[in-house]
Amino acid sequence: MLVVATIVVFLSFALRVRDDTRVEFRLCPGYPLPESCMSKAWFHHDCPGCGLTRSFIFLAQGDWRRSFSTHRIGWLLALSIVAQFPYRWISLRQPEQIRSPDWARWFGWLLIVLLFGNWLVNVVLAGNSRLSTDFIRECPRRLLWKEEIES
Repeated sequence: MLVVATIVVFLSFALRVRDDTRVEFRLCPGYPLPESCMSKAWFHHDCPGCGLTRSFIFLAQGDWRRSFSTHRIGWLLALSIVAQFPYRWISLRQPEQIRSPDWARWFGWLLIVLLFGNWLVNVVLAGNSRLSTDFIRECPRRLLWKEEIES
């Protein structure tokens, strides 16, 4: 988990958000990264984690307002990732003192509930409280199209 946290923090500083909301490496402007959310790519609907990458990038730049407007829970997830450094360092130095505490499990569940709660708020605020007819019509077609490509 320490390696993952290090990669996330490094990428938060190495990436930037373009004006069209795509993400690119600071050293390679003009070459945006591909869409990483399969829900958005296949179904054209956001998932509970949509916007977290951009939120982390804005936090790394010190732009708290844009980070919060991109994803309301991004700051809390970023804080939990940064907290991995002292927690893992202590657990590596003194493994007998740090066990899998109950609070860590509860905090993990709290983050999951907050992510889904935030997503539901976004769905309701966007007026997408029920599945659109386009989604219902396009979903089977996209899945069938994918099977045709693979065969």
